Amino acid sequence: MSDQQILCRCLGIPRKTVEQAIDIFSAETIEEVARMTEAGTGCMCCRCKIKDLIQERKAMAKQLELA
Repeated sequence: MSDQQILCRCLGIPRKTVEQAIDIFSAETIEEVARMTEAGTGCMCCRCKIKDLIQERKAMAKQLELA
């Protein structure tokens, strides 16, 4: 999934917006991402994608710390 792709189809929120909430504003939960971006507040089908993205970005950040 590229950063230009829509992560939340109900509200048209792109992956990049969710990544910024995680990376820049330190969102660590689905609820925090939802508060910051509104992603996952419509039909809630994208919440599993948000959870996966949080885990992915945390793993990337940890790898950068170890480098």
